[in-house]
Amino acid sequence: MSEKNNFVSLHSPKLSVNVLTLSAILLALDVVFYKLAFGPAYIDFNLGFISTALMGYFLGPWLTAGLEMASDIIGTLLGGGTFAFPFLITAFLGGMVYGMFLHKSHPKVWSIILLNFLILFPISLVIDTWLIHVTYHVAWGLLFWSRLGRNTIDFVIQTILLVLVLQAIERTGLRKRFESRLRNQFER
Repeated sequence: MSEKNNFVSLHSPKLSVNVLTLSAILLALDVVFYKLAFGPAYIDFNLGFISTALMGYFLGPWLTAGLEMASDIIGTLLGGGTFAFPFLITAFLGGMVYGMFLHKSHPKVWSIILLNFLILFPISLVIDTWLIHVTYHVAWGLLFWSRLGRNTIDFVIQTILLVLVLQAIERTGLRKRFESRLRNQFER
């Protein structure tokens, strides 16, 4: 658990009681935050990106990717929706990107801007739109242009909120305390 400030991380912490407990808490928070949506269905805004960012920040890319897939399944089952397997691809990719950019780093504004760009445009706009088009037979052009507007607004809002949330967590030293507990647990 070094203090290096890498640009991207490809590691997740070893599974332990502390890691599994935090994973369960963040998974529950993720399911709830994605279900709390404001606005009409086609341009709704939810806070799921915050819980996913926290997963990436504390748990790294691999655990976050797995937890996002679990969140997608649980959220669909609890919401009474129809589960579509292809959407696990974007859940996995989104979790990986959050974990790669936020784990083991001290997030800067520019890295959060890049992170949100990668999540909202190639993954959400292009891949998710294509999956919706193929799975539900919705017109590609109409779907793409409406999602482009929503994702552009989300980009601004999410970037500002993530900068505020992650800087607040950095100031508290919460991750250092969590990693210190993990180090102490494995040294016993």
